[in-house]
Amino acid sequence: MTHVLTNAEKIRRLPWNTALNATNTIFAQLTFFGPAFVLFLNELGMTNTEIGFMLSLLPFTGIIAPIIAPSVARFGYKRTFVTFFGIRKIVTAGLLLVPFVLHTFGPQIMVLYVTAIMGGFALCRSVSETGMYPWAQEFIPNTMRGRYSAINDIVSRFTGIASIAFASFIMGLALGLDRFMLLFVIALVFGGIAVWAASHIPGGAPTRDPRAAKMSYRQLLRVFKDRNFLLYMTALGILIIGSTPMGSFLPLYMEQQVGLTDNLIVLLQIGVLVGGLSSTYLFGWASDRYGSKPVMMVGLYIKILLPLAWMLMPRNSPLSFPAALIIALVNGAADIGWAIGSARLLYVKVVPTEKSGQYMAVYYAAIGLIGGVSQFAGGGILDLTQNLSGQFLIFTIDPFFPLFMLGLVLTVISVAIFSRVQADSTVSVTEFAGLFMHGNPVLALESVFRYYRARDERQTLEMTERMAKTKSPLTVDELLEALRDPRFNVRFEAIISIAHMDSDPRLVKALCDFVDGTELSLSVVAAWALGRIGDEQAVVSLREGLNSPYRSIQAHCARALGTLGDTEIAPMLLERLQSETDKGLRIAYSSALGNLRCAAAIPTLLDILDHTGNEGARLELALALARIIGHEHRFIRLLRQMRQDRATAISQAVMSAKRRLGLESDDLNSLLGNCADTFARDNLADGIVQLNQLISQLPPDTHTPDGQLLLQATAKQLAECGPAHPEYIMLALHVLDVAAV
Repeated sequence: MTHVLTNAEKIRRLPWNTALNATNTIFAQLTFFGPAFVLFLNELGMTNTEIGFMLSLLPFTGIIAPIIAPSVARFGYKRTFVTFFGIRKIVTAGLLLVPFVLHTFGPQIMVLYVTAIMGGFALCRSVSETGMYPWAQEFIPNTMRGRYSAINDIVSRFTGIASIAFASFIMGLALGLDRFMLLFVIALVFGGIAVWAASHIPGGAPTRDPRAAKMSYRQLLRVFKDRNFLLYMTALGILIIGSTPMGSFLPLYMEQQVGLTDNLIVLLQIGVLVGGLSSTYLFGWASDRYGSKPVMMVGLYIKILLPLAWMLMPRNSPLSFPAALIIALVNGAADIGWAIGSARLLYVKVVPTEKSGQYMAVYYAAIGLIGGVSQFAGGGILDLTQNLSGQFLIFTIDPFFPLFMLGLVLTVISVAIFSRVQADSTVSVTEFAGLFMHGNPVLALESVFRYYRARDERQTLEMTERMAKTKSPLTVDELLEALRDPRFNVRFEAIISIAHMDSDPRLVKALCDFVDGTELSLSVVAAWALGRIGDEQAVVSLREGLNSPYRSIQAHCARALGTLGDTEIAPMLLERLQSETDKGLRIAYSSALGNLRCAAAIPTLLDILDHTGNEGARLELALALARIIGHEHRFIRLLRQMRQDRATAISQAVMSAKRRLGLESDDLNSLLGNCADTFARDNLADGIVQLNQLISQLPPDTHTPDGQLLLQATAKQLAECGPAHPEYIMLALHVLDVAAV
């Protein structure tokens, strides 16, 4: 019976796969898959068609995958991979004899010799990769596939950067074939280490059920009935035809048309790797959270622009290399977004796990066939267009122009087809891109990553607070996670932080659940937070909170409903206010009714104000009355000005009211002027007398009915209390200023 790997076993052995990919990256960059190899073939004097043919062998041999897939399953995915992975390293050693073959037997035999090495390597690679894909599905947990792929890629790219830097150094120092031989020797050393690392990865046992292996041939045909898989493969094939030749012959374009030296051309690959490195973890994290397809499509949209960028870059100029390096950086980011997204989508959505062997065999064969033909065709096109020259609009026409235009057109077509492939999430590409358009996405991502690395409660609280400051939707999942934290302070801070975020349905719902919860202190602050966010989604929960057995929850729910502008609840709040005896609730209901501009509440609010002694409570009640009249900000401004210079603030408020009223009566205008002068001298007692005289003499149609009611009430209180309660002065001046008809 085949042992089924647990996730714990998989995770413990994943570092071996990381080591495998890192060391094999060095091998690949210094041999068949790096820009140096194309320059090596060019150094040997091969034509573009011959170079294209050599490069075509690598993918072309993938067509054997469907044929050997059943045998690979019986032999074992791991055993197959390790065996042929090792053999292909031995075959690569034959490159060290190329100078000898060239000088001894001549260029024609040399071409045949290199072809034999390439063919042998390609065949071994095809066999080993046929085993690798289903094996990888087994030993990499699905729950962390995106993140692991990102981390794995980061390590591989660091080693790739180091190897490319070394290659560029060697290419700049040495001449002739000797420089390439040194690169091949280093590559073979790391290739051997890669084989050793591969042997320590678990899983990939031979198929024990002979019926499964026998059925594999018949099942291969069933793969083509899968519409989603066919859409994916069609789009991928078109993309390969368009982009592969362009990328393969880019080093020659840089040498022949742009005028870069060999060491700088090799160095450009570092730009590609750095561009990918800078975005790898982001794309991996995003694919696990938001799904593969949005990440993949973003990468493809960027790739559409790359052919244009390459064609328009300066040539034979000091700016040529900096421009090429910038484009290479963008190219690297686009490639990694496409690679991570497409690979994860392939594994998670497109290819059924139980049929991975059959599907991946067809996949590998298809891309091999298409990739091989496209490489060969690309070399042929370059030889056919070698005399092409001219100018078209802003484009320089050269032998490489058809390849770039083909890449542009076919990439656009592939994007259109990929958009029809079933996604593994409900997040659209537009929604995904929008996540990075709000708030501070850079700070948000940094805070998210540091949140998970927090070592103690203090650091967790700090990151929770920082996530809110970013106002980015990228932090929503982490804030929801913080709400579920077992530490009370973290949950409390999460609610406070969410209150400073823009409205999000998931966050609002989570806070609503807290309002209905059992933790009193958290329910209270959640109700406050809902009011601050201002999302109408919370109205139902807040209304229910009014019936809570806890007064503090009732109070904050009432305040929140007032902030949300729930006018339908105003009659019930007024009814409760008129019968409520609890001072805190009375103030809360009053404040809510003020926000709701409930004019029917004015008499009740005035009565409560008359019987309230606390200064803070009186100011809040006065503010509630001012809100009903309107223009809250003017009342607040007057309050602040009075705290700085009471006499001047009141005097200026009287003069402002005089201008707004526009009274025709000279006597009333004179009274207003005298009143302003009296207040300016800080003579509150006489100023209040004059203010009351003015109010009593104003025509009844000067102000709105609500304004008239409030003016009469404040005048009465001013006559009784005098300067003892300045909030009545502020209310009177506020009504005079803003409630005029």
